[in-house]
Amino acid sequence: MRAPASNSLGRAGLVFYTALAVVLVCFGIFFDRMSSAVRTSPETAPLHAQLERDRASPEVLRVAKWAVDTQDHGRLPFFVVDKAHARIFSFDGTGKLAGSAPVLLGSRRGDAAAVPFTPAGRFEGSSWRSLASDGIVWVNHDAALTLHPISSPVSPGRASQRLASDAVEDKRISDGSLHVADAFYANHLGPLRGRASVVYVLPEIRAPQETFVQAPPSFPSPRSPS
Repeated sequence: MRAPASNSLGRAGLVFYTALAVVLVCFGIFFDRMSSAVRTSPETAPLHAQLERDRASPEVLRVAKWAVDTQDHGRLPFFVVDKAHARIFSFDGTGKLAGSAPVLLGSRRGDAAAVPFTPAGRFEGSSWRSLASDGIVWVNHDAALTLHPISSPVSPGRASQRLASDAVEDKRISDGSLHVADAFYANHLGPLRGRASVVYVLPEIRAPQETFVQAPPSFPSPRSPS
């Protein structure tokens, strides 16, 4: 009568150690991904420090470092738009942070290429469209995205007051286009009219891997600011 009990204990032990092994493997994968998420190469160490000083979100930090590490921006000036926090970050062609500022966004939260959302994705500057506009126009295969200075006649009402507000929701007012302070536009965007540039608009609803095809798997899920 003792043999079945012994077999039962043996099976229970096998199940326990198998489960323990699975847990340890999962923890190993988790910590490996976490370490890769914060790992900084020598090339992006200065960028990491600049963005931390500027209090950029982890999502901005990751996509900017990824763009520089992979040279996805093609050594062109590029921008990262953090819709969740209503901020835009400007980088030169070497990947150095040039500046950041608040930005007005589409009035509804979402990533679709439809009014009044600000579409998420990677966009490239359209020289001829920009020269025909009073702003910068970026395009991809799905949509066009325009950024204007707030002095533009197409900018929404009370743009200056809304840019100065600390509340992200106050900055959700446009038809999906982007709007920044005139000084930021003059220093960082005006000189690029008619020239090539890239902008990465971070998603709010979709996963980053769906938005940026080669985005690293360590990207966290999109979240709203606390």
